[in-house]
Amino acid sequence: MLPALARAVVGRGTETSVIPARRASRAEAASMTLEQLMDCLPAATLALNETRQPCVISPEAHRQFKDCVGSIIRHPAFQNRLDHVLADLSDSPAPGEAVVVLDIPQYRVVRAWMRKATVPSALVPEGYRKPGFSPTTPTTLIFVALHDETEAVVAERQHTDFVAFASHELRTPLAALLGFIETLQGPAADDPAAQKEFLDIMAVQARRMQRLLDSLLYLSRVQMQEHLRPTDVVAVGALFDHVRAEAAGLMAGKNVRLEVTPGAEPGLSVAGDEVQLQQVLMNLIENALKYGLADRGRRQGQPLCITLSCEPPPPDGCWPGEPGVLLNVTDTGPGIPARHLSRLTERFYRVARTAASVQGSGLGLAIVQHVVTRHGGRFVVESAVGKGTTCRIWLPVVRGLS
Repeated sequence: MLPALARAVVGRGTETSVIPARRASRAEAASMTLEQLMDCLPAATLALNETRQPCVISPEAHRQFKDCVGSIIRHPAFQNRLDHVLADLSDSPAPGEAVVVLDIPQYRVVRAWMRKATVPSALVPEGYRKPGFSPTTPTTLIFVALHDETEAVVAERQHTDFVAFASHELRTPLAALLGFIETLQGPAADDPAAQKEFLDIMAVQARRMQRLLDSLLYLSRVQMQEHLRPTDVVAVGALFDHVRAEAAGLMAGKNVRLEVTPGAEPGLSVAGDEVQLQQVLMNLIENALKYGLADRGRRQGQPLCITLSCEPPPPDGCWPGEPGVLLNVTDTGPGIPARHLSRLTERFYRVARTAASVQGSGLGLAIVQHVVTRHGGRFVVESAVGKGTTCRIWLPVVRGLS
């Protein structure tokens, strides 16, 4: 007994009724398995027709690139390489390769491999077939595999920046030290006043190098431990008490007010490394001090206010769905221009002097980011020029102890 599809075709003629029916059945099965096959592929893949429309987009492509697929296809580099692939009329068309760099909505680098193939029209999903469709009519599809290289490119750029910035940061104080040493050995050998002045400057430069080396070593240790989740239980109230005591020494004699509000739950705890979490909060407070105290003119004698607080995350979808807590460091300093916010946690990234009256080493927030990542948390900086800055750290709470 013939299948239903075969029986429907039989009425067209007895001589060819069975063979076309079988072919149509196979074509229909192939049409279904094209999407099924691409659904099973671990790579992000697309199938484009001759008019460059995406006929099939695999679930992995949707997952990795979401709303960027259209931007990738329309990108000039992609279209230029697609022109060459479509223009190749040889029996074995050569594959094409394009590197697509997207700037919006976020920076992404995507490598696309293209291959043209001639297949039966029945493989093309309905709605993308040519007029006068026949299951056996050949049609051209371009299969595209997408690979996101953003992380590798950013890592390579950070490595290059690391070597360049570290060399520059160490070379400057070393050059100053060598210059002062030569001066002390020569023209200032018998000048006590000049010797004292130069030695003071040398001490400042040596401490600058020491701080840079300490930060680099600490960052290296944090990165080596980043894959190891801490297992100790840290009480948020006790953590805030330690930070308050340590910050008191930094603020002595300065026009600064520190407010600490540990939150309404006294027993709130997180799984973490207490030393690292304390270092993170102190880094943020030191940043607020450094940039806030340099902005005295705008405050007109008003004290710099720094607030360390704890609160439950708002249900706005910006934070993970599991139980967690937000640790906030807020200041009334000068604020940070919006264009810098997305790059603040990059190693050695610093706000230009035109936007900040002082500059650090560019390692403090990179350390914060790595520590928070190790704790399974999330770090966000919110700021507006003239309105201050809020640094938010989301951490998962310890179940059963909060």
